[in-house]
Amino acid sequence: MDRPIFKLCLIRGYTEAYYQLSEEEKQALWDELKKVLMPLGVKKIGPYYDCRWSNDVYETWFIMKYPNIEAAIADTHENTRIQLNRYMVSETILGIQQEGPDMASSMTE
Repeated sequence: MDRPIFKLCLIRGYTEAYYQLSEEEKQALWDELKKVLMPLGVKKIGPYYDCRWSNDVYETWFIMKYPNIEAAIADTHENTRIQLNRYMVSETILGIQQEGPDMASSMTE
């Protein structure tokens, strides 16, 4: 049974190689990534979150949702194919939704 997989993307920043790209080349890089992932049902969940003010490591973070493990593997393959690691320094964590009671719903103000 396919279960959605979520990926926390922690972005440390962009490399000098990224800043040397023209605006058109930057857009083409992101468009190429979207072209492959959108048909697989990959989605960004929510906005980008600015977190530079709160730590010394990360600039921003966001969450991706994959419909299944194959889509998550395809994302990794595509990132490698377009050499995204040349342009961005990041860390990611994959996870699945926990079964059972929702801890957040039991928290009150």
